[in-house]
Amino acid sequence: LERRGYRDARHFFEMAIELTERPSVPDVDIEVFAGEDGGARAFHDALDEAFQDHWEHQSQAFDAWWQRQRSNPNFDPTLWFLIRDGEEIAATVRNEGNRNGGGYVAAIGVRRPWRGKGYAKALLLRSFAEFWDRGLPRVTLGVDAASPTGATHLYERVGMHVEAENVVFEKALAA
Repeated sequence: LERRGYRDARHFFEMAIELTERPSVPDVDIEVFAGEDGGARAFHDALDEAFQDHWEHQSQAFDAWWQRQRSNPNFDPTLWFLIRDGEEIAATVRNEGNRNGGGYVAAIGVRRPWRGKGYAKALLLRSFAEFWDRGLPRVTLGVDAASPTGATHLYERVGMHVEAENVVFEKALAA
């Protein structure tokens, strides 16, 4: 592909874990998303802000995002969790059940001011425990291998492993 002007631009991993027991959840106050009571906009805004560092991130307007979430056949807000610092949402995770043969971590993010406090790990372990309780011991997620937040290393530390790798290629076009 290089001879044709393509270069590999980014690697993405599909990661998984097969739980053999219910994980312990750190002692962090984790809330279940309240559903459609107006908290959806704050959840969206916190998750969107957390992904500002993601490669080629483009914000999506709340109304379109919320419509897409509610029309998803796997929409289950009881699988969405968040951590607050006072009134501010510091971190969120949006999960889906029954995807890829088990539970799926669709999006997890910690806003910049709260990174490094163990919130992502706490949300992951809370998610794993919930999936275990629902009879879904297999959990998967997708991650940008070059994430500036070190997400891949976090997922490995909680026991996940790479199942597949996807490579995005790009080609510069002449003007």
